[in-house]
Amino acid sequence: MNRIKMYWKKISRCFNIIIVLGLSTAIQNCGGTAVENPADLVLINGNVATVEENIPIAEALTIKKGKILAVGSKDEIDNYIGDSTEVIDLKNNFAMPGFIESHAHFVGLGESLINVDLRSAKNWDEVIAKVAKAAEKSLPGEWIVGQGWHQEKFDPKPEPNVNGYPVHKILSKAVPNNPVILSHASGHAIFANEKAMRIAGINKNTPNPKGGTIVRDSLGNAIGVFEENAEKLIAKFYDEFLSKRTKEQIRADYVRKINLASEE
Repeated sequence: MNRIKMYWKKISRCFNIIIVLGLSTAIQNCGGTAVENPADLVLINGNVATVEENIPIAEALTIKKGKILAVGSKDEIDNYIGDSTEVIDLKNNFAMPGFIESHAHFVGLGESLINVDLRSAKNWDEVIAKVAKAAEKSLPGEWIVGQGWHQEKFDPKPEPNVNGYPVHKILSKAVPNNPVILSHASGHAIFANEKAMRIAGINKNTPNPKGGTIVRDSLGNAIGVFEENAEKLIAKFYDEFLSKRTKEQIRADYVRKINLASEE
């Protein structure tokens, strides 16, 4: 009988050990889920821009499979560190979400959305209508910029024309108070109205620059088309106009381009 009691005591003691070990393992599992599935990358001791108004700056950040899991204090993020986790000490340096940019000319895209889009213009009349509409929304003296026109797409062909290029007179009459500069679809020429040419001092005596051509009619008058390096004769005055903006205006224009490109 005593042997039986001693036997059960030993069995009972073994069960108690098993139960304690089991509970201990369970507790560790409950508190160690993040470590069992550790982050791929953890950044610590930094100034991390979260782009969140309620927590604009965090001390640490954790990433798993290319996605941000959490941001917070170093103590909070330590829970995500496992044996396979890469840990980078930022040493109080700044970190921010990155942008993957596939050579899309991001700001240029935003700028193109502000300018007059002439790619769909089927003829010169449509170009004039689009530019005139933009002028209605502009202050006198503001430059109107557009891009994407191509004379070979125009149906019917503009009259009068020089080598298929339209002549500025109708456009200049439609938009007399704003200088206009319209980039050719190829990027190798621009079209300017009379206001822009007057600002640039273009006349019969203006020589062609090296590597560029001022397209003229049979009387030697500039029709408004400036090829290759001749573009600079007009563009430099547009650049001067832009240079006179205040810092606030420059920033506002830049932010507008970024927002438009982001929406696009």
